[in-house]
Amino acid sequence: MSTMREILKRHAESGQKLSLENFVPDRRDSPDEELAENSYTLIKGSSQSLRFLGELLIQFADGKDGCAFDIHPQGAGSAHFSAETKLGIYLLMEPCQE
Repeated sequence: MSTMREILKRHAESGQKLSLENFVPDRRDSPDEELAENSYTLIKGSSQSLRFLGELLIQFADGKDGCAFDIHPQGAGSAHFSAETKLGIYLLMEPCQE
């Protein structure tokens, strides 16, 4: 299994980008009333970018890299996000075993 650092490096070198944004479905077009009243975080990307996010989550869940992890488009991890993305990713494992 790869380390978090290896996963991040491999994805940064791929040139593939993730886009994250707040998303509220258009209430006029939704037959599902419950769906129309909720807001979401929309995660967009190529198959490779979404696989990167999945690998990152699995590696983090294994707990070998601490209890918290973050990447942000205006800070550490910016290579993983599209230019228009303003939201970052913050992972927190509870309970923390450290």
